[in-house]
Amino acid sequence: MYEELLLELFSEEIPARLQRKALVDAVTTFSDVMENYNAVYDEVKSFVSPRRLTLLVRGLQPRTKSLVERKRGPSVSAAEKAVDGFLRSNDKTMDDLLKIDNYYYVDVETQTFETRDLIGDMITDFITSMPWQKSMRWYLEDQGTLSAFWVRPIRSILCVYDGTPVDVYVKSVGIRTCAHTYGHRFLAPGAIDISDFECYKEKLEAAHVILDYEKKRNYIDMEMTKKAAGFGLHVRYDDGLLDEVAGLVEYPFVHVGVIDERFMQLPSEVLSTSMKIHQKYFTMTYPDSVIAPFYGVVTNVPATEVMSEGLNRVLRARLSDAAFFYKEDLDVTLEAFAQRLSNVVFHEKLGSMAQKIDRMMSIANTKDEHRAIALCKADLLTQMVGEFPELQGTIGGIYAHVQDESAELCTAIREHYKPANASDSVPSTLLGSRISFFDKIDNLVGLLGIGIKPTGSKDPFALRRTALAVVKLLCESDGSILDSETLSWYIDTLTTAYLDQGVPLDADTDEIVKEFLVERFKTFAIDGLEIGADVVNAVVNSFEDPFSLDYRVAIEKAKRMNNITTLDGFDTVRTAYKRAAGIIGDVHVDPLQVRDVQFHDSYMMKVSDTMQVLCSGADVAFSRIIEASAAILEACDNVLMNDPDPKVRIANMYLLSKFVCVVRNEIGDLTYM
Repeated sequence: MYEELLLELFSEEIPARLQRKALVDAVTTFSDVMENYNAVYDEVKSFVSPRRLTLLVRGLQPRTKSLVERKRGPSVSAAEKAVDGFLRSNDKTMDDLLKIDNYYYVDVETQTFETRDLIGDMITDFITSMPWQKSMRWYLEDQGTLSAFWVRPIRSILCVYDGTPVDVYVKSVGIRTCAHTYGHRFLAPGAIDISDFECYKEKLEAAHVILDYEKKRNYIDMEMTKKAAGFGLHVRYDDGLLDEVAGLVEYPFVHVGVIDERFMQLPSEVLSTSMKIHQKYFTMTYPDSVIAPFYGVVTNVPATEVMSEGLNRVLRARLSDAAFFYKEDLDVTLEAFAQRLSNVVFHEKLGSMAQKIDRMMSIANTKDEHRAIALCKADLLTQMVGEFPELQGTIGGIYAHVQDESAELCTAIREHYKPANASDSVPSTLLGSRISFFDKIDNLVGLLGIGIKPTGSKDPFALRRTALAVVKLLCESDGSILDSETLSWYIDTLTTAYLDQGVPLDADTDEIVKEFLVERFKTFAIDGLEIGADVVNAVVNSFEDPFSLDYRVAIEKAKRMNNITTLDGFDTVRTAYKRAAGIIGDVHVDPLQVRDVQFHDSYMMKVSDTMQVLCSGADVAFSRIIEASAAILEACDNVLMNDPDPKVRIANMYLLSKFVCVVRNEIGDLTYM
């Protein structure tokens, strides 16, 4: 059995929002580091809690592997002395020489090293390579300099290999490795001696630290559900909040608190958002989903009576603020808030939010759309959104309901920011989807039109996310988002609206926006729906203008093609398509040129018959495409398609062209497969 390496970087509190990603990045980064040193190992696992990032490497062999490196020497025409020198320098003989492209080569094995001797360098490389979203440096008194970057100051490094401590000084953070760690900050803060991973895991749990992130998360979920059930309640599930509280505590203690009855008059969204954002409390509901005057909270220590009252008191203060803002906002109409939007900057080069509303009006059709657009951004001026930016749209919908606006309009205002991300749903109504589309396409036209584009991983204006939302709207919304217009019409109309407001955009804005959307469509299909990249490219290029997709048709076509590629006979269709497309090239055949042509060979007669059957019905069955493909391949093997007789040649090309056209329309452009 090979050795086990246990490495723990013990630090100040790691932000909860960074921990889940760190689990993945740590494994990838340390694996890359070990590969760079030619280390041989079986697997790497990672663990994270608020004060530690831990790596477990199993099967780490005591020596690094030797690699064969092919070294080039002198040319075959070089002097014998040069060849002898090359051989001596590599400790090789004439029998080891290889002749490749008029040069001599020898295969040389690289030197191997003791793995234990490299662990210190591996730790240093890992610290400098770990891609924290945010990191910091701190002052090292013994060196009089700043440390390497890490998420928070490192206080201790546990390192045990094969059951014995590794004693190295990690200069980049000014710490000598050791064989001990520390338990819970308050419940068991003392040092704990460690010999191996099992010992480490058991002793930490005894010291009130749950090492396994998922185990801790599931424990919180289970305990919260159990506590709520004791009151006859349910916990409103919140995946993000569960992740966050799991990252805030080393050992979770779950409690139920009480909300003052006077705050229960607030909208449920205000209550739950205030509890979640400011206090990290879970919302509890009655079985009918109505919010209950209780909340769930996770703490890092057992709750005392004083602590419980403190948790309630802090929440009362937060909800008192929310109640005050809510009351103040209701004294002003949404129309009055909307009139102040000229004071809100949309973008320094693109004008105010009021100008954005005017542009959205220019592409709207109905009275309901104009009313929804006029009010959809009004809540940006409310005190409630000032306190809880997460409630944009939601508060507008609530206030619209108080003003007795129609249910459809309230829902449209509430949902017009959807979809907020790749996993979010589209608005539930066509009106909401149209307002969402107007809002997002205006963002894309304006920002891309003035030359703002994402670069690498940087996308400060979230243009990729906005474009992905537009693609989801075009693919998934009920009804026609575009109504009777084309995508180009909306882009051109908005471009004109910007120009009328004194903001000239790039002359190629139409093509820039549509190309950007097509790239997001590919991402949506490949990453979101797990459709093969070759399938998506085949579908996109099956349209006459790939940048003017019918997105609803394209996504359904991609789903269908993704299934077809797994069916028997697909290889036959693909081969026939590529062969036929290669023969016809750019040739265009007018059907009028093919009248009264008689085929005198059985192969083309069969092609003609199968094509007639293929095109005889409204629905094209894949089995018929397979039959036509087989006939095409057989004819290509036995018939001179470029027949000397121009009439026959044109007829041959017409049948091949028709086959290619049918397959492209029904399946996709298979030249990309």
